Amino acid sequence: MITQIVNKKTKEKNILESVISAARIADERKAESIKVLDMRKRLIITDYFLIISARNPRLSRRIYEDIDSSLKKKGIKAITVSGANEGNWILADYDDFVIHIFTTEFAEYYDLERLWMDSDTIDWQS
Repeated sequence: MITQIVNKKTKEKNILESVISAARIADERKAESIKVLDMRKRLIITDYFLIISARNPRLSRRIYEDIDSSLKKKGIKAITVSGANEGNWILADYDDFVIHIFTTEFAEYYDLERLWMDSDTIDWQS
């Protein structure tokens, strides 16, 4: 029983570290906005949302490619990815977390932060 609790806490820590690592990559690539939302109390399908906005589709694709490459090196692969060709809204589902990368225009239109505004925000910069 204790081993199961320790394993669960280790897994949760590794998931959050992966999300924070992805947020930092987006920041290094000059993303305009980066938010990490804790969805564990809100959804059963995933634990975290990483919401990123970028100036244009080319940059959003670059951010996605760099994040995905980094996660693959850690053995973490997306279950599904949509929108990567267009780059206006890329959704990458990694099961325990979902990454949304928008162009600024699409981010303002869909406004996911407003939709999930009562979710806890994770400070990824500390």
